[in-house]
Amino acid sequence: MNETIDWDKVIKKEARGLDEYDLGEVQEVNEDVVKTKKGVVDKDKFYLPRSKAIKFDGDKLWFEVSKDQAKAYKHSETIDWDKVIKKEARGLDDYDLGEVQELIEQFVITKKGVVDKDKFYLPRNKVIRFDEDKLWFEVTKDEAKAYKHD
Repeated sequence: MNETIDWDKVIKKEARGLDEYDLGEVQEVNEDVVKTKKGVVDKDKFYLPRSKAIKFDGDKLWFEVSKDQAKAYKHSETIDWDKVIKKEARGLDDYDLGEVQELIEQFVITKKGVVDKDKFYLPRNKVIRFDEDKLWFEVTKDEAKAYKHD
C-alpha cells in the first residue's frame, strides 16, 4: 500500500495512527522503519514498520496502527541491561521469545521451552523497550525463526 509514498518528503511531518492517534513527528526513515518522536519534555519515540504506513497526504503520514498497537512500537531511551537477565522476552503481538539467558556483543540470547528448548540470538537493535519484567523486541513470529539457533 505504501509504494506511492515519497519517503523523502515525510521527514519533519506529523505521523498519525488510526482514530488520528498522535505518533509524533517523523525523524528518520530507513528501509524497514519510520522513527518518530512525540512530546516536548517526556519524549516518546516510536519505531514504526514502513509496511504499516498507508498514505502520506502532504502534511501527515498515516499508519494502520491503533493506540494500543502503538505501545508495541514505543522505544525506551535507556535500558538497564543488567536487569534483563532471567526476564521474559516478547516480540510483536506478544509473541513469546522465551527467557533472557545472556548478553553477548550485539545479541540478546533467549531460551524458550522446557524439553525441546529453542534458542534465539536476537539483535539488541531490535529491542523496543524494557518494562521491568519483559524485554520487548520489534520481531514478528515469522521473523523470530531467522534468529533461532540449534
